[in-house]
Amino acid sequence: MFDRVIKTLTEVRHVPDLRKCLISLGILDASGCTFTGSDDTIKVKKGALVVMKGEKIGSLYRLIGETITGDAAVTSFLDNDNTML
Repeated sequence: MFDRVIKTLTEVRHVPDLRKCLISLGILDASGCTFTGSDDTIKVKKGALVVMKGEKIGSLYRLIGETITGDAAVTSFLDNDNTML
């Protein structure tokens, strides 16, 4: 949202040729999220933490924030310190 934190969605589906990214509330519900909506906005919460907000445009809610797509960056760390004292 506005805190510049990047959140990664798992259990996603790919629809070829679809120009917009859709987020399944059913998948979020299965992962323990709850939803509240009023005044043309929706909040998705996990426990007490609001993880997403959206605004209603027509009959769909649009995520407030940015969608980042692409490859994942993976780092690894090898703790192989053979320092002799």
